[in-house]
Amino acid sequence: MKKNILSSSLTLILIFISHAFFIVYAQENPVISDSIYSNILKEERSLKIQLPGAYKPGSTDKYEVIYVTDGEWAMDPFKFVYGWAQGEGFVPPALIVAIPNIYIDKKNQRDRDFLPVHVPDPAISGRADKFLSFIKNELIPYINNKYPANGINSIYGHSYGGLFVLYALLTEPKVFESYYATDPPFGWNDDYLIKMASEKLDNLPPDKLFWIAGRSQNQDIDRLDSVLQLKAPKTLHWKVVTYANETHNSVRLKAMYDGIKFVYEGYSSVPLRFHPMNGILLKNKPIPIFLENSFPDLRYTIDGTEPKRTSPKVEQVFTITGPAQLVVKSFSNSGKYDKTARGSFELGNALATVQKPGTINSGGLKYSYYEGNWEKLPDFKKLEPVKTGIADSAFNFNELPRKANFACQFEGYLEIVNDGYYIFGLVSKDGSKLFLGDKLIIDNDGVHSVVSVKSFVLPLKKGFYPIRIDSFQKDENNIFQLLYLNPETMKNPASIPYKYQYYEE
Repeated sequence: MKKNILSSSLTLILIFISHAFFIVYAQENPVISDSIYSNILKEERSLKIQLPGAYKPGSTDKYEVIYVTDGEWAMDPFKFVYGWAQGEGFVPPALIVAIPNIYIDKKNQRDRDFLPVHVPDPAISGRADKFLSFIKNELIPYINNKYPANGINSIYGHSYGGLFVLYALLTEPKVFESYYATDPPFGWNDDYLIKMASEKLDNLPPDKLFWIAGRSQNQDIDRLDSVLQLKAPKTLHWKVVTYANETHNSVRLKAMYDGIKFVYEGYSSVPLRFHPMNGILLKNKPIPIFLENSFPDLRYTIDGTEPKRTSPKVEQVFTITGPAQLVVKSFSNSGKYDKTARGSFELGNALATVQKPGTINSGGLKYSYYEGNWEKLPDFKKLEPVKTGIADSAFNFNELPRKANFACQFEGYLEIVNDGYYIFGLVSKDGSKLFLGDKLIIDNDGVHSVVSVKSFVLPLKKGFYPIRIDSFQKDENNIFQLLYLNPETMKNPASIPYKYQYYEE
């Protein structure tokens, strides 16, 4: 396929990048079997560890940890659901630690570990405090020391496991950041934990996330919901959801998926960017701003201050009038995944045109090709080109002598046929700059680890403008394109037609 610097589509580039993200997230490392002896519980506890698919041995990357109770049967559905959400870009890579139950004389001891006080039936109940102490004082330090954990922890539990999750929130609220409870029997022992919640919710530290979900017929959830509405502090981010036509077991999949999305609401694997990023505006003439990706809660200001949740909401396309110091912020439930993008828009006038030179031809720009190893754009005036030619419809980067360690300079004239705002976008893997006349419009210089996109808006008048595009490529991953939006096609990036590109003879 031929690639031309003044053609292609930004949409295709974004699809390519999104596909690359999906491939990374869809990978899955095998489940690791591990164990730890607990001096608190006086027993060996087995573990199932799922490392993030993106993790590579020797990497310094660290990840959040989600602890899953009932690990012998909850690990498989939870890691599947989490992996699916990750593949869609809704959640970050995470380390999943499943804690299987222990069996004594072939009897499952989950009631012993999950229930906070002793009751006659089940008679083994009442050691949730020890189980929670084991997780806090032994298991979490063990995981933090041995695996790539970043110290941010969450816990998931179903049924009695969900009851234990509420117990952990109320008694040791600093251990975990997020709490998932699915179809829990909160009415256990005469609403023991519901009553505890009524007394202890006021004392929770700020910015905890609590997800409760279950069957619509689970009235225990309704009673806790009432307590939360009355007693929950404003800094507790919580949500209660019930589902009709589900069983105690089947509800887990829906509850897991929706709970994960609730906890990570506002997270995105893609950057927050708007276009144009900067520019020159005419007085009292607004310009549309386009969001590159969608986020659930976006707010903005135009005076350079940090947006708040009460600031104006951002639509996918919105308008501003200059001068403006635009700040757009995405808000996440936890606050950990908030993102901010900034742009500066000054008042000015249209650039001056030049008289059409008599020695130019339409059909492309003149290019000069150079070889060298650079970390930023070289001073082309001090270099001799290895090759020159016309970057017309037949131009192809793949046909240049080198695939890496080269630079190109493109020069000529751009014809503008209608007055109005023009948005230019420069897409490059490594350094690039765009000049109109003597004015630097876009500076995208330097070596980039990923594809870098920068954009600029300015008013232009009908006529001719000298244009120059500088670029260099350090490795073989060459992506380099100039895109624009003109007043007639302001909704879609378009290539600059070759008939509006001119080179000197």
